[in-house]
Amino acid sequence: MRYISTPSLRFLTLLLFLALPTAQAGQSVNLETTMKNMGLAYKQAHRAEDSDSLLRHLDELAALTDAARQASFPEDKAELFRQGLDEVRAAIDEAQAAVRADDQALARQHLARIDDLRKQYHRERRVSWWRILFG
Repeated sequence: MRYISTPSLRFLTLLLFLALPTAQAGQSVNLETTMKNMGLAYKQAHRAEDSDSLLRHLDELAALTDAARQASFPEDKAELFRQGLDEVRAAIDEAQAAVRADDQALARQHLARIDDLRKQYHRERRVSWWRILFG
């Protein structure tokens, strides 16, 4: 019996994971799951110790960001959330360019920008008690 090595298994899992958003393009995006996966990809990118793994996690984060942009949002905040995802995508692109230019420090600055955007737009997502009580 032949076993698949752990790195090969990880690679196959990553390919399957990245193929799912395109395979389900006609279906709605589970935004909560996508956002959790984005958080995981961000953490892995933040912890990456070499350029190859950092770039791999940034690629995954980019694909998830593109998938999240396809989700349905509440009408009153849809434009705002898509704008935020566009800003995150731009920061990811800049981080990827920095990694390719072998500038880890600049890539880390772009990662910090992504985290700042996450915090900013998560605050926008919260519904205030005043709005719940008084509409």
